[in-house]
Amino acid sequence: MHKSKSIFFSAIAGNILEYYDFTVYLVFSRVIGPTFFPSQSEFLQITSSLVVFAVGFITRPIGGIFFGYIGDRYGRRISLIISMLGMVISTFAIGLIPSYQDIGIYAPLILVIMRLLQGLCISGEGTGAAIFILEHHQHLWPGFTAALVNASNIAGTLMAFLIGILIEQYFQHIAFAWRFPFLLGGLMGLLGFYLRLRVGETPVFKMLAKQKKTLKAPFWNVVNTSWKSMFLTFCTASLASSIMYLVKTVNVYCSNILHFDNKIALMYALYTSLIAMIMIPLFGGLTDIIGKFKVVILTSVVTCILILPTLFAISFVDRWCQIVALTLLGVLAGAVVGSAYIFVISLFTPEQKFFGVSFSYNLGVAMFGGTAPIISRWFVKQTGLFYAPAFYIMSLASTFLVIMYIMRNEIKKLLLNNNK
Repeated sequence: MHKSKSIFFSAIAGNILEYYDFTVYLVFSRVIGPTFFPSQSEFLQITSSLVVFAVGFITRPIGGIFFGYIGDRYGRRISLIISMLGMVISTFAIGLIPSYQDIGIYAPLILVIMRLLQGLCISGEGTGAAIFILEHHQHLWPGFTAALVNASNIAGTLMAFLIGILIEQYFQHIAFAWRFPFLLGGLMGLLGFYLRLRVGETPVFKMLAKQKKTLKAPFWNVVNTSWKSMFLTFCTASLASSIMYLVKTVNVYCSNILHFDNKIALMYALYTSLIAMIMIPLFGGLTDIIGKFKVVILTSVVTCILILPTLFAISFVDRWCQIVALTLLGVLAGAVVGSAYIFVISLFTPEQKFFGVSFSYNLGVAMFGGTAPIISRWFVKQTGLFYAPAFYIMSLASTFLVIMYIMRNEIKKLLLNNNK
């Protein structure tokens, strides 16, 4: 395989597989709940399952510190290799954990530990893979390239939904069929691990190492000198991840809140994720044409305006109205997420980039993305309004726009200085 293609494929393939491993849990949350959390209430079982999904985000900021240190101190390549290996181990383990009926309280306890490990390892992906490719191919359109990596995250989610539909269609009668996708994810992860062993370190990091510009203590250096960039990255990730995890949980939203058939709900989630995946590189490419700042602002404003009527229309009885609403939801998510990676990566210098983005972005994802499903579910229960999750997205988008306006001059200065 040609060297440049090998570099791109190893980063993208590994990213797809890791995000498949991480999100396949969500697809089978309706089955995992009764398996590990016995209760008379279906609501409590589903909520417990979603809480464990959110638990996987607790260690993402910690993983951001760990993999950020590895990436800026020892190399981008070794960071991606370690994250892949850890994801393989934890995904295999989830597929093999006995049920609550078999080992009691140890079952959910082990499940939580494995989700924590998954959260730790996934933090080395995403932005890390984007940085890896951009530093190998600096001549490419940076916005489009970074967004293409981001879109590969959704490709992993699509794989998870496809597997979910197949299990629902052909293996629903097998009680332990939900374990197959986790075991498959572990096997595919081994392929990603092998591919990453074959590629070399980025030229940018090699130059930093040669000039002895690698940081011995990235955490304190970045916090002391680039805290504004970290704050902006955190805010960007909060908005982008909250709407993207609303897309990723469309199946839960449609089946448990709107009471659609589960197979239809999975197909809707697959469709919405596909639309988002297509939109992400398009809006990433738009940042190369009209600028990162303009696209970030534009997509946030449109999301704030349209998210409420979008969620309201999903409940319409007419199937075509539902499809149009889901299409719009996918477009909104793709628009916001498409500009996110290149925007935050451009806020840091090369020697601070991996740590600064990895920690700050994962902190935002942990606090607002991973908790979006359970907060949305709580909003619905408290208000009795099925479209209540829209208020959560609107509040985040409004807050983000206010922050961007206040710091607009600082942002433009950072983008100019770090992209000379």
